[in-house]
This record gives sequence, C-alpha cells and structure tokens, in this order.
Amino acid sequence: MDNLKIKVGSIIFKNPILLASGTCGFGREMAKFYDVNILGGIVTKSITLKPREGNPPPRIWECYAGILNSIGLENPGLEKFIEEEIPYLEGLDTHVIISIAGEREQEYYYIAKELRDFKFSVLELNLSCPNVDGGGMLFGIDIDMVKTITKKVVEIINKPVWVKLTPQAPNILDIVRVVKDSGGEAVVAFNTFLGLSIDTKRRSPVFKRVFAGYSGPAIKPLVLRHVWEIYELNLLPIVGCGGIVNFSDVLEYLFSGASLVEIGSANFRDPWIGSKLVKEAEDYFKNEKIQDVIGIAHYFNREVD
Repeated sequence: MDNLKIKVGSIIFKNPILLASGTCGFGREMAKFYDVNILGGIVTKSITLKPREGNPPPRIWECYAGILNSIGLENPGLEKFIEEEIPYLEGLDTHVIISIAGEREQEYYYIAKELRDFKFSVLELNLSCPNVDGGGMLFGIDIDMVKTITKKVVEIINKPVWVKLTPQAPNILDIVRVVKDSGGEAVVAFNTFLGLSIDTKRRSPVFKRVFAGYSGPAIKPLVLRHVWEIYELNLLPIVGCGGIVNFSDVLEYLFSGASLVEIGSANFRDPWIGSKLVKEAEDYFKNEKIQDVIGIAHYFNREVD
C-alpha cells in the first residue's frame, strides 16, 4: 500500500510497524504466528561479540501497567548469529534491523566490520541496555562515547546506522545532536526506563541486580514527551518505542513526530499484535498518506481560514 510507505533516512519502509529488539527474537519466533514480511521491519535481539547467558533468574516481573525485565542481553554471540540466523534473515522480504551491543567500545567496531557484507537494512546501536555491567546504558549516558561509537561505526559499515537512546541520559537532546553530527540516520526513543520492585514476601528487591528495565503502557506518555521534543529539533527521523498496545498508541507516536514505531513488550501479551496493527494502519490510511501526518500535532494551534 503506497499510502503507508515512509522514507526514514535512506530507507523506504512499506509501513511504520516494526518489532522491537528483544521482543521478537530473530523473526522465526513471530513467524509461527503470522507472516512477518507484512511488517515494516523487525529488529533482532541485540548481538554481542561473545555468547551471553544473561542474568540469573528471576528475569521478568509483572507490574502495574507494564513489566520489569533483567534479561541481561542473553544471545548466542556473533559467530553463531552469523552461522545460524543470518541465512534466515537474508531471506525475509522486509527490512531487517540488526541490533548490536558491547561491553567495550571496540566490540561495536569488530561486530560492525564482521556484519558489513551481509544483506540487511540497518544497524541499530544498543547504547541503552540497563541490565549489564559494562557498555549499554553506561555508554548511552556519555555524550562523548555516543559520538565516538556512532562516528566510527558509520565509517566502518556500509549501512544506515540508528542509535537506540536511553531515557536515563541527562541530556537527551544533546545526544540526538551528536548522533546527527556523527552520521546516524535516526534515533530510537527509547530503551527501557530504570525501575525497581520489592518482593514483599522476601522483603528484598526482586532482581539480584536490584534495578531492572521497565516497559509497558505506563511509559508511553513519558516517551511521547521526548519524541515531541526531539521532533522540534528537526534533525533526525525518530523511531518511537514504548508502551504501544493498540493502533491509537501508534497514531499518538506518529502525530507527535515519530516516523516509525517499534512494538515491544506487547508482543509477549499478544504475539499477533504486529499483524493487527499493520491491518489497522492499512484501513486508516486508505485515503491519506502517512507522510502527511508525521508530527501533525505540533500544528494544533494553527489558524483555520
């Protein structure tokens, strides 16, 4: 459907519905429920240089209007990812965004170099995971580190680079500026918020790491506020991520300034949600181009002749 096509950086997406990293595995998992090729794209689980077993259990804890997770970037590592997952991903008829993460700066560069010649659309830099001891959020709150990693990865790889931001950063708008200056094509807002839950039976924190990543419907108004402010900068396309559970949520993100959305923890509750949202988007935009409504809420004070 042409009305749903939208250009983000140098890539044209068939529709704005993507599945977020860490919630759809490597695509195979969701393909059990529907044809993932109908989506605008999928974002893989974050890949690290070496395999990671992740954090000790518990890893998931339900909260009001959301969940806390402390997965800890569990993944098979770069070598097995290339061997076992890349062939499947290269056969998909939708955009594949590969998410990468590292405990050390140099790991991002090595992974980017090793992935350079494979067929995929975008490299997403996970500079925002709150559930690891090294890298992740610690890089994402450091403006100089964001600048350095983004610039060098852009120089290494022949693919568009997106940067997934952390809401914990004290200077989010400044970080967006350095992503732009460093050659990034879009920013993803956001990874999870840092949260805490207490097990009242044990009288102690639920997670061994104490804090964990909070996602779900409750964070949507918080993310929308930042999407609005980033859009006002008029620097980079925005991929909105956080709290989307229905098509109304998608529209709020688009109207606030996001060009694409990533569906996260809602995939756990309803594994068909991606396909449902694509269908609703097709119905909604039958007579209107999606490009015409991106950021439209910013003009709510415009006078009507």
